[in-house]
Amino acid sequence: MGQHKFWKNIGEALRQVRFWAEAGAILLLLGMLRLLPLDVASAIPGKLMRWIAPLTHRHKRAHKNLSAIMPELSKEQREEILCSMWENMGRVFGEIPNLTRIASDKERFRFEGLEEARSILAEGRGALAISGHFSNWELTPAPSFVIPHPQLNFYRTINNPILDGILKRYREKICPNGLVPKGNHSLLHAMRALRKGQMVGMLVDQRTSGGLTVPFLGLPAETTHAPALLACRHDAPILAGVVLREKGARFKMICTQVPVSQTGDLNRDVEITTMAINALLGTWVREHPHLWLWSHRRWRDIEAKASQGIETPRETINA
Repeated sequence: MGQHKFWKNIGEALRQVRFWAEAGAILLLLGMLRLLPLDVASAIPGKLMRWIAPLTHRHKRAHKNLSAIMPELSKEQREEILCSMWENMGRVFGEIPNLTRIASDKERFRFEGLEEARSILAEGRGALAISGHFSNWELTPAPSFVIPHPQLNFYRTINNPILDGILKRYREKICPNGLVPKGNHSLLHAMRALRKGQMVGMLVDQRTSGGLTVPFLGLPAETTHAPALLACRHDAPILAGVVLREKGARFKMICTQVPVSQTGDLNRDVEITTMAINALLGTWVREHPHLWLWSHRRWRDIEAKASQGIETPRETINA
């Protein structure tokens, strides 16, 4: 028993050393990037990721996902989409020290469809603001820089708590009204914010265990139903936004409203609304596949069939 505890303590100590080493390396890199011109700081990590990431197992997973969802593409087309995706992801890292600078610069960040959001928020109502991992998703709270309205944002923590704290400090600069980790009390925080007439922002395109299984890009996918549940229960509108990279570190955000079902049957309304969210996100993915993060473990069916060597049927994908 004592020996087991000894090795357990050694393992924990090594894990802490690894956490500190990772955090120190990232902190050093971010500090160096802050010293560079913004466009250079964005471009260098992008080019490095475009070269390095295709050598990793995540590239193989992304290939499986993209092949199953868009089988009409050639192997060369899929490879170019994924290389562009990795370059975009590298740019996201390079832009972390400059999020507020980008969001507040009208030459670097412009909006389409923000008038609808303005009119809804002018009524003093709380609202849900949703998006996915498109382009630089860290910039999704950017409307708060042009619409003076409190917004509470949720984010998913990473396994390294030290590194998570470092990145959170950068993220909080673009989320001045609150940044809360997803967890058991997320819904409670969100409900309080909605009652105060605030915006509640979240990314909703990753797989969520215990969520609703509804179609996403034509295949069943476990999806968070939190925004739909909050919207249906509190009669709150859902505003969706997608950040698109136009050139280098310049962006456009397109905003639109998602219809919220109100039939009186809460379970059915939540399902219908969640499906509407997935349909909109799926449309954006198909229009801009190189800007979406294909490396997520988004679909269990793709993983299970790939492990058995079974090809996902096209008729299922196009349903």
